[in-house]
Amino acid sequence: MPDVLETEDAGGLEADASEPRPPAGHAASAAPRVGPHIWWFGLVTVGLVAAGMTLFVYKRGLPAELTAIPHLDKALHFGVAGSLAFFLDGVLRRRALRVGTGSIPMAAVLLLVPAAIEEFLQRYSPHRSSSLADFAADVAGVAFFIWLSRRLER
Repeated sequence: MPDVLETEDAGGLEADASEPRPPAGHAASAAPRVGPHIWWFGLVTVGLVAAGMTLFVYKRGLPAELTAIPHLDKALHFGVAGSLAFFLDGVLRRRALRVGTGSIPMAAVLLLVPAAIEEFLQRYSPHRSSSLADFAADVAGVAFFIWLSRRLER
């Protein structure tokens, strides 16, 4: 089983003794870190929206007005999967799974494995179609938004 790699301190707020501190009376130049409650709020909000969209589309399919917009489904896959990855990566405090000499963000694994299964199962729904391009949009969104999440937390 892969090891879990912590990529941030346990509390997310402890300062490293080797980091320089601003002089007394001066504010730190770096923006404050995002608190865990913001990550959780974002994850729950995006998760509820994604679940509602998924249930609606499985029951009725996409409205004709939306299917007329070229590549909208790919943009939605990119944005929704990416948004979930952005907030989940924050909730998980950027944990990663070690694989050989590298590591994979745990948020990517937790989102992309079920996404792949769900994309495959869409072939059995009368209102959905299974598409490798949709899954590729999920992967691209997850990769970009995890990168963004980590970039913003520096």
